[in-house]
Amino acid sequence: MKKILLVGVIAALLAGCVSEEQRLAQCEAKGVSRDACYIADQNRQATINAAAEKQALENAHEAVQHGQAAPVADPLREASFSANGIKASINNGFTQATINGKKAVVKRSNANFYEVKGAGYVLSISLDANGVTDASWNKTHGRDHGILNVVQK
Repeated sequence: MKKILLVGVIAALLAGCVSEEQRLAQCEAKGVSRDACYIADQNRQATINAAAEKQALENAHEAVQHGQAAPVADPLREASFSANGIKASINNGFTQATINGKKAVVKRSNANFYEVKGAGYVLSISLDANGVTDASWNKTHGRDHGILNVVQK
């Protein structure tokens, strides 16, 4: 039963489809030259394409306007970290950092995770929409590790 219904729906949809040759033949049957029918058909197609393009641009513009209206939290605020013998800071935007007063390298793994390496330490920083959620440290040599206290500015 479902197959018969599906075939019927497809046949109904395809019944409205007419090829370019069929449109030209119908136009010629009305006594219009083939060249004039061809130009009219090309203009019809160009009008359809222009309307579709215009609608797509309007949809894109509306999506951009809607996206700008929604407030987006900036999780990349300046932060400082501390633990036993470690004082680190990272700038707004997470592009520059220091560990114990020495310049460190910032590596972005993805939008929610950064690593800061320098002065013999590796800091792991996790983010969400509200800012830093977790921060921990490891020594580059040895097994020392721990949790960092975070202060966001």
